[in-house]
Amino acid sequence: MQLHIYNTLTRQKELFVPLMDDPKYTGPKKDFVGFYSCWPTVYSMPHFGNVRASFTADLIRNVLKNIMGYKTISMTNFTDVWHLRGDSDDGEEKMEKAAKKEWMTARDLAKKYEKIFRDFFKWLQIDDFDIMPRATEHIAEQIDLVKKLEAKWYTYIIPGDGVYMDTSKIDDYGKLLWPNYKKHLEGIQAGERIDLWWKKNITDFALWKFHVGEGKRDMERESPRGVWFPGRHAECSAMSSKYLWNQFDIHHGGYDLIPIHHTNEIAQSECAFDVHPRVKYRMHHQFVNMNGKKMSKSEGNIVSPYEVLEKWYDYLDIRYFFFTTHYRSFFDFTRSSMNAAKHARENLIKKMQKIFDPHVKVIMDRDIILPYEKFKEGITSKYVWDALEDMMAALMDDLNTPQLMAILNQSLNSVDKMEEVDKKELFVVLYRLEKNLLKVWLFDWIGQEIKEIKIPSKIIQLADKRLQAKKDKDFTLSDELRNKIISLGREINDTKNGYEITKI
Repeated sequence: MQLHIYNTLTRQKELFVPLMDDPKYTGPKKDFVGFYSCWPTVYSMPHFGNVRASFTADLIRNVLKNIMGYKTISMTNFTDVWHLRGDSDDGEEKMEKAAKKEWMTARDLAKKYEKIFRDFFKWLQIDDFDIMPRATEHIAEQIDLVKKLEAKWYTYIIPGDGVYMDTSKIDDYGKLLWPNYKKHLEGIQAGERIDLWWKKNITDFALWKFHVGEGKRDMERESPRGVWFPGRHAECSAMSSKYLWNQFDIHHGGYDLIPIHHTNEIAQSECAFDVHPRVKYRMHHQFVNMNGKKMSKSEGNIVSPYEVLEKWYDYLDIRYFFFTTHYRSFFDFTRSSMNAAKHARENLIKKMQKIFDPHVKVIMDRDIILPYEKFKEGITSKYVWDALEDMMAALMDDLNTPQLMAILNQSLNSVDKMEEVDKKELFVVLYRLEKNLLKVWLFDWIGQEIKEIKIPSKIIQLADKRLQAKKDKDFTLSDELRNKIISLGREINDTKNGYEITKI
């Protein structure tokens, strides 16, 4: 089965052919798929937008490595220096401003929040990537990148300010903004790109900034041109080229990075390393919204994952939540959507319990991490074979996880009518899928005694009254009874057979 992914660079789904198998690739011989993901600037607590970025990167990495079976070098970065507000070339230095609020140095602030990010991703079952560098540990590579661009006459100096990239010398600057990127660039208004009168072109961007004024900022460094701090975009180019070479397979990030950060990263990288395209596939995930707006620190409408956990949800409810929406789709964060994810995961676990075979697990533990082609080994049941093929077809279609989860749930809906061989082999396939991709602990209960949760009789009486009120179409009374049940620490959900009560 072949993987197709949406390439932002071409605005279409494409068959994934790694560079090592591409006859058009002329660089040094490769034996791996190179994957890079832009990760957070560590100056404050993670929010749901950060979590979606990390989940999507983990999804891509797991599909490449665990499902497709490619030797993969996965890489992400911690940006522990971010010199200015947003993606502009003037304004406040974010790390320094945040550090002053917490009465610590910018370096200590970065260490604090990097640990928090790492801990949270671990709890979400997101394994460490193969390479996880920090921007401040790769200053020499950033200086070398700028030197390459200077030697090729792509730069100019603004005295007292910094070294800038001259975007007018790049014929296809902005190509990531397809399809009408040149028209878009012509229409850029001041404010989208900060209109500094001393720039040659409004789209020119800083490669490094000179020290100005008294004292020295925490994150400033020595360079061939004196004390400086790096531009926003040089970091990704310098670090990814060091570990994944000048040309690699997939670069991932959020849609908000397309107009400026990724556009500038492409420009400086392709000019410095003379490779076109520098990255074969560009993948971007959409925003998490709240009240119709992108959830972000700058908007002030963020929800910390820790706040969600305080509302009686599990880390793995959050992970399951992200599987239910395609990575390129918007979705609004709401309590009802989190409730739906929580109950869906609980219901899926209950379905899994019905096909549990203790003898099968002993066999599977010998060989858990398998590429997709080996998932099918030993499968004789046509029902299970077809279900697996449908699930993989969804996943191969640009990582369509909502469709994958729908098929997974559907495959378990007829458990009571299945033959024993169907149950046993379905268990094998889903166990392997869980360990290779899902990682939402669908089998965590194995080996434990399954205990029924006793529902107090008072709550059952209220639930029965509510069911009757719904039949009588007395929706006011129905809502009142539901609120009473919630106040007693239980959630009630309607089912085709009546209702289901769960603990909040």
